[in-house]
Amino acid sequence: MNPARRERGTPVSDRDALECQRERAEDLGARLLLDRADDDDEPLYVFADPSGHPFCVFVG
Repeated sequence: MNPARRERGTPVSDRDALECQRERAEDLGARLLLDRADDDDEPLYVFADPSGHPFCVFVG
């Protein structure tokens, strides 16, 4: 796999932290690609940074 194309992930402790990180990411210019915050098994958001590289924030 090309490391430049690897999706990065950041775990957070709970849903409140997930929401804080969503706000922070968007404030820094990230674009929301996928919203699974309501998923009981694995709440997460997938974003693209300003250059278009994907990354996710998840409760884990």
